[in-house]
Amino acid sequence: MIDRINKVESLKQSSLFMSLPNEALEKIAAKAKMRQFFPNETVVWQGKASDSLYLIIHGIVAVKKITASGQEQIFAYLMAGNTFGEVGILENQPRSATVSALSDVDVLVIQRDDFIQMMYDYPQIGIGLCKMLGKYLVESNRRQARASKKARLILVFSLTPNAGGTNIGNSLARILHAQTKQTTVYTEYPTPQNLISDLNIRKRTKIYKHNAGYDILLSQDENTDLPLSARLTLFLDSMMSDYENIIITLKNQTYIDENLSMLLEFVNQIIIVAPPLEEAMHLVPKLQKQIRDHVRTDEATIFTIINRCSPEHEKTKIKDYSDFDVPYLPDLPLLVDSEDANYKIPRPIEEMLASIIDRLERTHQIGVFIPSTISVDKPIDTTKYVEQTLKFLAERFGGATSKEAKGVWNSKTSGLVDEKVYVVHTYVTQKDMNKYLDEVVDYIKMLKVELQQEAMALEIDKKMTII
Repeated sequence: MIDRINKVESLKQSSLFMSLPNEALEKIAAKAKMRQFFPNETVVWQGKASDSLYLIIHGIVAVKKITASGQEQIFAYLMAGNTFGEVGILENQPRSATVSALSDVDVLVIQRDDFIQMMYDYPQIGIGLCKMLGKYLVESNRRQARASKKARLILVFSLTPNAGGTNIGNSLARILHAQTKQTTVYTEYPTPQNLISDLNIRKRTKIYKHNAGYDILLSQDENTDLPLSARLTLFLDSMMSDYENIIITLKNQTYIDENLSMLLEFVNQIIIVAPPLEEAMHLVPKLQKQIRDHVRTDEATIFTIINRCSPEHEKTKIKDYSDFDVPYLPDLPLLVDSEDANYKIPRPIEEMLASIIDRLERTHQIGVFIPSTISVDKPIDTTKYVEQTLKFLAERFGGATSKEAKGVWNSKTSGLVDEKVYVVHTYVTQKDMNKYLDEVVDYIKMLKVELQQEAMALEIDKKMTII
């Protein structure tokens, strides 16, 4: 059972209690009760009284509702540091969802009357709860807004005038349309005027019909009497009504302003394109951080491309901030050449964009850690378990990769164990996460038994939990 010190440390991991001094945490820990649940055991039932707040110390739980037709609908997975039950306590209403254990789960339980008194004694808890509920509301509104718009939005940040964002964005539109057979449009922000000369267009038109089957938007001049934010909102609504795939290159955009933050509410992918120059590389991590402040990593993926679009960049060495490094292509076709029936996207760019498109809706990441020992600390060759895990994940999620790493963990029987580990990871959609995560947990339990381990590690969206 967890002791008082560990209870305090667990409380510090929760946004509700982390701002409290140790003296207050000690008093709360004295009131909190420890409970343990086994896989598939129900922690709380939908419709039952909301009489307690739960703080997860260890393990994974699934939050789900039973629909009118009797089907289960999973809303979220919660792990260590997450709480549930706080809304029901405030409203004194029956629980709105069922929460069940996916693995062995340890929770701290605080009774309703005790929690209400804690908010009187420590106003910081009330402030933390307001922030949490405000975040829930914002995320709920965002999910509803995203759900009402079926189009997929991809933003390409071209950090410098010669970064090559136009070629990347246009090639992406071409491949995405060819693969999905869906209506696709490409344009540039804040103005697409350079596309007219790039395509050698002589007749002025709003929508240019590319021979490859997708559209290129050349004019955004409507409603010029409105503020830019209003024009951008109307533009996005129009595009999302008319197209299923929208690709927008943001020229020379190195920061997120108020207008771009609206686009980020609906974005599915962000691609940052930069040349291998010191000044550009300095901007990449800053822009990445700003983007992450505006998007949820389980709703949008971020890629960085180093594009060696000039001969002097061919052998330039840089710090590795990128997901892809496009070599210098001396025979790179011009945009106007893309109308030719024999036009082919250069293979390095085609392969890179195919990988990006494959990740378009795979916004979650699962990692399984395979040790190189059996019975805690006896070295063995676990290659077959790595291959078995690759196959297991690929069959459910479409693919998986592995890499070697080094791990140190504290065994109850053997002390510190220093060993080589293999991390097998995959990218998954929300739908597949809901469908197969329980099977992943069961699979890890099976590995734990076969390898005679005290515990196995599972990583979900870069958050570690121990099975």
